[in-house]
Amino acid sequence: LSAYQAAYALDTKLNQNPEFLFGLGIVYHHYGADNHAIRAYQQVLYVDSQFLRRSDVHLRLGLIYKKLGDYSSSLKYFQRALGDSTSTCSLTRSELSYLIGFVYEQQGHLTEAENLYEKLLQQQDIISTKLEGKILRQLGWLYFYAPITNNSNTDNLNLERENQIKKAINTLEQACKSDPTCGITYYYLGRCYAALRKHTEAFYTYRNCVDKLDQNADVWCSIGVLYQHQNQTMDALQAFVCAIQIDNKHAIAWMDLGILYETSGQAQDALFCYKKAILDKDESWNPELINRINQLQSCLAQIPEGAIGKQPRGPLPKVEDAFTLPIPVELTAKQQQMATTSSATTSLPTPTSTNVSNQPYSSSSEILPPPSSSILTSNIKPSIDVIRIDKRLLTNDQSIRPKRIKTEPTLLFTSNTSSNDLQKIIKHSSSPLPPLPVSYLPDGHIPKPPPIPKMTSFDLNPATPSVILETRREATSTQLQQYCFSQPICIVRGIANVLKLDLGLFSTKTLVESQPDHPIEVRTQRQQATDENFDFTSMTTPLKNVWKYQSTRSYTTIAKYAQYQAYSYHDMVKDELNEPILPSINTNSSLITNSNMIMTNGTSKKVTNNKTSNTNSSISSIRVIKSGTNVDLSDERKWAAQLSELTKLPLFMRVVSAGNLLLHDGYTVLGMNSVQLYMKVPGSRTPGCQENNNFCAININIGPGDCEWFAVANEYWGVIHTLCEKNGVDFLTGSWWPILDDLYDAQVPVYRFIQKPGDLVFVNTGCIYWVQSIGWCNNISWNAGPLTYNQYYASIERYEWNRLCSCKSIVPMVHLSWNIARNIRINDRHLFELIKFILHQSLKYIQLTLSYLEQQFGRGVDVRKQLRTLHEPAHYCITCDYEVFNILFITEIDRKHVVRCLDCALQYDKQLENVVVLYQFTLDDLKTVYDQFQLYLLPTLNSTTRSITNT
Repeated sequence: LSAYQAAYALDTKLNQNPEFLFGLGIVYHHYGADNHAIRAYQQVLYVDSQFLRRSDVHLRLGLIYKKLGDYSSSLKYFQRALGDSTSTCSLTRSELSYLIGFVYEQQGHLTEAENLYEKLLQQQDIISTKLEGKILRQLGWLYFYAPITNNSNTDNLNLERENQIKKAINTLEQACKSDPTCGITYYYLGRCYAALRKHTEAFYTYRNCVDKLDQNADVWCSIGVLYQHQNQTMDALQAFVCAIQIDNKHAIAWMDLGILYETSGQAQDALFCYKKAILDKDESWNPELINRINQLQSCLAQIPEGAIGKQPRGPLPKVEDAFTLPIPVELTAKQQQMATTSSATTSLPTPTSTNVSNQPYSSSSEILPPPSSSILTSNIKPSIDVIRIDKRLLTNDQSIRPKRIKTEPTLLFTSNTSSNDLQKIIKHSSSPLPPLPVSYLPDGHIPKPPPIPKMTSFDLNPATPSVILETRREATSTQLQQYCFSQPICIVRGIANVLKLDLGLFSTKTLVESQPDHPIEVRTQRQQATDENFDFTSMTTPLKNVWKYQSTRSYTTIAKYAQYQAYSYHDMVKDELNEPILPSINTNSSLITNSNMIMTNGTSKKVTNNKTSNTNSSISSIRVIKSGTNVDLSDERKWAAQLSELTKLPLFMRVVSAGNLLLHDGYTVLGMNSVQLYMKVPGSRTPGCQENNNFCAININIGPGDCEWFAVANEYWGVIHTLCEKNGVDFLTGSWWPILDDLYDAQVPVYRFIQKPGDLVFVNTGCIYWVQSIGWCNNISWNAGPLTYNQYYASIERYEWNRLCSCKSIVPMVHLSWNIARNIRINDRHLFELIKFILHQSLKYIQLTLSYLEQQFGRGVDVRKQLRTLHEPAHYCITCDYEVFNILFITEIDRKHVVRCLDCALQYDKQLENVVVLYQFTLDDLKTVYDQFQLYLLPTLNSTTRSITNT
C-alpha cells in the first residue's frame, strides 16, 4: 500500500491508469478497506470499460458486496462477470454460477438456487471435485432448511419433512465423498442426523467437523444441543460456553444455554442468558423467547429478594462461574494453533444411550427453527474462492493487458468546431479496438465529491431562507425567482393565497371522489420523533439511533388509504383522551375543513406519542404507521382539474414550461416532469435524498397538518456521502435518516423549518433534504430544471458520478441535450458551450462506433434504421444501466428484446452474430442539429435604435 501511495505522490495522473487502480483495489480488498476497494474497482471500469481483467473487477465487487450484505449489488456484479465472454476471469463460469446460487440463497430465492445447483451438477465433466463438493454441500443444506409448502395434513407433513432430511443426508454424504476435507459439510450432515434423532451418527460427524474446521461457534452450539439431548448437562454447558467464547454474540448459543439452565431449575441464570440472546435482535426474531423472558421476570418479581438468595443451589454452576471453568483441550488447541488435532477427538465425551423422547426441551429448534441465514452468513463462510482468486491474480505476466491504441481523435473542442471538422479527424483515425465511452465533463476529470467547504460561520442551525408573499405581483416577480435560485432551499409562504390556488383539489376527499381505485405505494414505518431513528433490529435498551432507515413497501388504493388516514386520526384522538396529562380535545373541532382533510380545530398539531420519543421504551410501544407515497398524477385525462390548477404558479415553478429543461425529455419521467402526491399520517417520513441528477424540486403542503424539513446545501454532499459509507448505507440508492449530532460534529450546517398548509418549498440544485409529517396532510411535488449553467453542470456531473457508481441516471442527459439543441435557443454562453460540448462528445462517439463496426465487421453487421416513436422513452443498457443514445444493440432475453451498449454487446457476443444493430437518427440529421445549434445573441439597444432610425 505504501508503494502505491508513493507512486501516486510522484504521478497524480495514475488515478486514470486502470492497471494502477486495479492493483490498488486488490490491496484495499486484502486489508478489508471495502469502501476504498469498491471505489478503486469502480474507477477501473469508469476509466477503461474494456479493461482486460474487468471480469475480475466485477467478481471482486460482487464478493465485497456479498460480504457487506448488499446481495442485489453482489448478484448484479456476479452476473456481469458471468455474462462477459471476452474478459479473463480468475474463476470458471461454473464457479461464478455457484456464487450466484449462493447469493440467491441469501436473498431467499430458494427455487432459483436449487435449480442452478442442480443444473451445475449436470456438468460433472467440466467442474472440479472441490466445486462439486461445495455445490452438493449447499444443495443438501438447502434441502434441509427449505420450508415445505402446500401440505396441510400433519402426518403427511412430518413424513415429507423426514424424506426431505433423508434427501439432504444423501446429498451431503455425496459432498463428503467429493471433498472429504470440508468441515462445513460434516457440520451440515451432523445437523441432519440430529434432526432425525440419530445422535450417535451426529456426534461422530460433529467430531469430524472439529477436526477439519477452525473454531466455529455453530459447531459447538450444536454439540451442546446433542449433549443436552442425552441429559449430559455439564458437557452441554461446557459446549455452549465454548460457542459463546468463540462468538460472544451467538444468539442461539445463549438461548440454548438459557434453556439448559431453565430445565435445571435455575431461573435467574436462564433469564440472564435469554436477555443476552435477544441483544441486537429484532422483536420478530423469536417472539416466543421474548414472551418467556416476560414470564420469568414476572415470576421472579413475586419472590422476595431475601428468599432468592436462600434458594437451594442448582445442579449447574452459576452462569458467571461457568465461564471460569477450564476451557476444553480442543478449544485451546485451536486458539494456540497447535499442529496436532488429536486432542479434539479424544476430549469429547461419548454420548450415553438415554431415552430423550420425554425431554421437555429436546433442541433449540423447538423454539426457533434455524433459519438458513443464521448458518450461511455466520462464521461458516468458505474462503477457498477468495484464496484462489488471489493466487491466480498474482501471475507472472509483466503486463496485465496490451497497450491500448488510442482511438479518440486528438481534436481540441471549441464551440466553433463543425461536424465536418470532427468527421475528417475520425475518418483518418483507425483502431481495431472499440471506442471507449466518452466523458461529458468538459475537463474530462473523474467525478468525485466536492472538497469540504471552509466554515464561514459557526452557526450550524442557520436561519432558513423564506419569503412571505402578500400580492400576486410579488409571486410573479423575477426577484422571487432570483432569490430561490440563490439559496440552497427556500420556503415561500402565502403563495397559495395570493395566487388563489384551490388546494382542495388535492385533498383526500376529492381524491377519493374522483379516483378511488388509483394505486398508491405504501411504506410501513415506525412513528418516531424527528431527531430519532432507532435501530429496530436491536433489542437493546435504550434503543440506539442509526442512519439506516427501515421501511417495507406494499401497494393499495387511494380509497383504502383514505380509510386508514381517518382511522389513524380517531385512534390517536382516543389515545390522547385516555391520557389525563394531555389537554383535552375541543369537542367543537371540525373533522372536515375547507381543504377536506381530517384535522383538529384546523390547526397543525404535533401529534407524537410520548412513548415514541422515550429512548428507554420498548419497541412494542412505538407505533407502526403507513405512509402513502408516489401517487402518479401524470395522466391528464384523470387529473385535468388538478394539473390545470398548477398553471397558476410562476413560470419557473410550473410542471409544464418552456423554461423547464425536464419538459424536453419528450416523455414522462414519473415524479420529475410529472406531479406526484403523498398522503401522510403523523410520523410519515421521506428519507434523506438528493433529487435525481440534482434537479430542483417543488413541494406544496396541501394540509391540514404541518411537515418538518431538514436540509443541507449541495456543497456538503461529499461529507454526507462519507457519513453514509461510515454507517453502512448507500448515499445514492440507500434509505437513510441522518443523525443530527453526526452532522454537527462534521461541521455541517442544517436548515430546519416547518412547512405549513399552503407553503411551497423550493429545493435548489443538489440540496439534500429529509422530511417528516407532524400531522395528517397531503403533499404534491415535482422537479424543475432551470435553464442555467449551474443547473446543467450539476446534472451532467451527477450523470458521470452515477456512471462511476454503476447507478442508473433517471434523467437521460445525452437524449435531453439533443432535444434542447432542437427546441431552445440559448443566450447564456457558458450554458451553450456546455451543451455544445455534450453534443460534440455524443456525435464523436456515434461516429467512432459506426467506423468501428464498418472496419471490423463490414457487411457482417447490418445497421438498420428504426425511427423513434412519439413519447418513446430513452434507452438504457440492460447490463450496465448506462444511457444508450441512437445506436442500439438489441439482444433477446426470455423472448424479450433488450437494449445493450456497445461494450456490453461485445461482451455478450464478440462477433455480434446474435445482435441486431439499430440507429434512430441518421448521421446527417445529427450533424445538422449540431451545426445549427448556435449561441443566440439578444439584440442590443443600439442595434434596435439603429434599425428604427433606418426605417
